[in-house]
Amino acid sequence: MSINQFLHSMPSFQRYVLVSLLLLSTLISEAQQKDTVRVMTYNLMYYRAFTSFCTSNNNSPTLKDNAMEDIFDYTLPDIFVVQEMGGGSPVNAFRILQNSINQNGRTNYTLANSNGLTQTIVNMLYFNTDKFVLESQTFYDKELNNTNIVRIIDEYVLYYNDSNLAIHQDTTRIHVLVAHLKAGSSSTNEQERARATESLMASLDSANATGNYIFAGDFNLYNSSEPAYQDLVNYIDPTLRFYDPINVSGNWHNSGVYAAFHTQSTRTTGGCFAGGGMDDRFDFILTSDEIINNTDKMRYIPNTYQAVGQDGNRFNATIISPTNNAVPTLVSQALYNLSDHLPVIMDVEVTLPSTTSNQELVGLEKLKFENPNSGNLLIDFSNQKQKIKRVQILDLTGKILFEKHLNSERYVQFDISELNPGAYLIRATSASYQQIVEKLIKI
Repeated sequence: MSINQFLHSMPSFQRYVLVSLLLLSTLISEAQQKDTVRVMTYNLMYYRAFTSFCTSNNNSPTLKDNAMEDIFDYTLPDIFVVQEMGGGSPVNAFRILQNSINQNGRTNYTLANSNGLTQTIVNMLYFNTDKFVLESQTFYDKELNNTNIVRIIDEYVLYYNDSNLAIHQDTTRIHVLVAHLKAGSSSTNEQERARATESLMASLDSANATGNYIFAGDFNLYNSSEPAYQDLVNYIDPTLRFYDPINVSGNWHNSGVYAAFHTQSTRTTGGCFAGGGMDDRFDFILTSDEIINNTDKMRYIPNTYQAVGQDGNRFNATIISPTNNAVPTLVSQALYNLSDHLPVIMDVEVTLPSTTSNQELVGLEKLKFENPNSGNLLIDFSNQKQKIKRVQILDLTGKILFEKHLNSERYVQFDISELNPGAYLIRATSASYQQIVEKLIKI
């Protein structure tokens, strides 16, 4: 008897229930194999970075925190990169995490480590720990002639936090590059932008970079003919080129033709905020061909790239006037209050590895080390059934103080004698990406 004959032999109600259960089972199976993540970039316009023209009066941190909370509630990105964060102290980055991001029931977001540099304004990455783990980070700060670029370009490597990592020992990685290129329309400014992107692409080339990459931030580009943009989208090696998901080239500056893609400025009058209304496409998320072509478990979802609050009716006008029906009034007002830029978002579909093994999960054993410890910290892994690939010492804020990568070593040693007395954390990560975290007392 065929499946169709079998189904039609059943009473209609039973047939309905069986078909519904089969359909539900299929949907659940498919849902377990894919996930959607949202990426967002945002220039926060001198967030807690006070200058002679941007002060606590005309650029209130409290007003910005409240605005960011409303915008985050509305967008809920899983990967969130920012520019123009006040530098010099990690406190600024923690304030927006505490006051805006981890609000309204959210406790699952964290941030990357400070790059340790003392620039006035810096980049930062926030991410959803339910979906991602920060594996590593670095930055690029030199032009090809070894002079400093105007503002560093940060790189963060995240891997997808799949609950079945210990079984299939495979995961999906994404490299997130963040830049705030030199502002200004002069030829000198244009050349500085070009030298920064030229150096970045050369660095990626020398590292034979492949896989899922996004390059996001405030690029301050006026048109697609700029050398900086061409460095990225027409690099000599086609496998390293970046792609604009919406494929919008042209002279974006002060052109109503591109009104739907403009990201700056949210206001018509200046002061701390740039004026002039919406007339520039400065903010971008570019991707590698792997994401465009879905060749490495991540795929750009068409028609999800957008500047939040941009309805195409903003040319030389503000984000709140004329009336903005693209977002709720609360959100458009928050966009007006927070920055002279709009955030840009896009969604990416992640394909998870298939779980074909019935291998039993093998957890990590309690770490063996002397605790409390006065200086010579020896961590013994001889009791572990999994290989340990990385060990980190962190402070209680999550900042990584020491880190070592292992091959087949059964122990690792740290000199922590210069740490102040107090509580710290030891985090060990296995080859299957399982982690164990234990408290360390330094005396």
